[in-house]
Amino acid sequence: MNMEMEPPSNLDSDLVTRSLNFHGQLLQKAWEAERGEGDLQKHNVNNLDFGIYSQRQKHLSFQDRGKRLKLHQFISKRANVLFDTSLIEKDKASPPASEPGHYALLPAFETFLNLDKTSRTQHFLQCLRPKDVIISSITHKANSGLSLKVLCLDGECARSVSDLNIKAFCPTSNLISAVDKKNIPRTFMLNDLVCCEVLEVIPDSEKIICGMKGVHASDHKARLGLFHSDEFPEVYNNAVILTAEECIDYCGYC
Repeated sequence: MNMEMEPPSNLDSDLVTRSLNFHGQLLQKAWEAERGEGDLQKHNVNNLDFGIYSQRQKHLSFQDRGKRLKLHQFISKRANVLFDTSLIEKDKASPPASEPGHYALLPAFETFLNLDKTSRTQHFLQCLRPKDVIISSITHKANSGLSLKVLCLDGECARSVSDLNIKAFCPTSNLISAVDKKNIPRTFMLNDLVCCEVLEVIPDSEKIICGMKGVHASDHKARLGLFHSDEFPEVYNNAVILTAEECIDYCGYC
C-alpha cells in the first residue's frame, strides 16, 4: 500500500459506489491496493453492483487497458479530493446567481438561423413537453374551454413565439377562477393573458392541451391562471423579433 496517501477525509459513499459500479472490479482492486482492503467498508461502501461495467466492458478496447489502469490508480490515490463530502455540501450551499443582470440571456437557437415560421413552429412543438409553462392570450371563449394563442414559454428555457401562430386549448375542466391583481374574482375575457401548464402536445397536428390546476407544474402553481403583462419573462420583453446580428449587439455577445 502507498504510504504517501493523503490525510484521512470524509468520503461521499454514494459517489464512491457510483464510481466503482462504473469502473468495475479493476478500480476496486486498485482502490484496495492503494488504500487497504478494509477501506471501502470503513466508508460504508458495501452494495456494489458491476452490472453497468459489464455492459461497458463489451465496448472497451484491450489496447487502452494501460490507460484505464492509470486512471484507476489516479482515482484511488486522489479519492480524498475527488469524493470529499465538503465539495457536495459547498455545491449545494452555493447555487448560481439567477438575478437579472448577473449573466446574458441566450436567445433561442433559431434566432441565429435562417428558419421560416413553419420550421420554427415545428421545432417549438417538438421541444415542448408536459409540465412546461406557457403564457398565452385568449382568442376565443366557448362552453368547452378557452382557445389561446401562445406568446412565450416561461421558465429556465423561456422563449418568445409571439410572431408565430401557435394555438393551444384549455378545457373548461382545467380552468381555475380568474382573479385580478387586487384579488377580486372576475371572468376570463377575450385578449386576457393567461399562464398555463402544458398537459399534452401533438406536434404532427400542432395541438397543445393545457391547464391551470398545477397537475404537473406544481412549482409554478401560484402563477397559473390570469396573467399580468408586467410579469412577462425578460426574454419576451426583449424579443422584438431581432435579427441574429441585432441580438448579438443587444445582448452583449461580443
